[in-house]
Amino acid sequence: MKKHFAYIVLILLLGSNLMFSQKQRIKNLPGFENTKVMHFGFYLGVNNLGVDVKYKSSLLQSDTIYSALVRGKYGFNLGIVTDVHMGDGFDLRFVPALVFGQRDFEYTVKTKNNVLESQKRVVESTYLDFPISIKYKSERVNNGRFYFLGGFKPAFDMASLKKVDSKNTKVVRLNPWELSAHVGFGVDLYLEYFKFSPQIIFNYGLNNLLIQDGTAYTTLIDQVKARSFVVALTFEG
Repeated sequence: MKKHFAYIVLILLLGSNLMFSQKQRIKNLPGFENTKVMHFGFYLGVNNLGVDVKYKSSLLQSDTIYSALVRGKYGFNLGIVTDVHMGDGFDLRFVPALVFGQRDFEYTVKTKNNVLESQKRVVESTYLDFPISIKYKSERVNNGRFYFLGGFKPAFDMASLKKVDSKNTKVVRLNPWELSAHVGFGVDLYLEYFKFSPQIIFNYGLNNLLIQDGTAYTTLIDQVKARSFVVALTFEG
């Protein structure tokens, strides 16, 4: 949570400094929203693919697995931006992207020799994301404006191990299809030749990703829903 707060403060400080550092500035790209209805660009981002895990009460009664924890690892995003202006203050955005990330399922397990040891099940993902968002923009001040966005995102994990026999392979299998809602905010900064926008987006998964395969590593978990965030930089021309 502290890291999330640090990212939010950083983006706000960056945008405020560039927008209000001078009372009057040369206005870059003065007709950016008016000359063309549609703009294109690309974005680069850093993600953390966390999850929200709901455990079954049987976890407390298990004599084999003593604890289960899921950790999101940092990955990166590459995407293409399509932005359609819908009038003053609102845009419709479509940002298909490749998302590379990882989740680690960490267990404390009692062995046959009654020794507690840590075991890890790594879930690597390569998502095709298809987020659709509505973007609400504030009034432009000098060469910047703040914005908020929200929408829904279907995604498909091309690296899914759904068909792997997990009894012979040390993995936890997740559903390759994910549906999530997202909210975020950022700052549009109008530079001389293009628009630069740092932003942070939070994703909240709506469907259960866990595939129950009958192993002890999944039967103690009721559901796994995606909880991730992305810190991204977009460039639009």
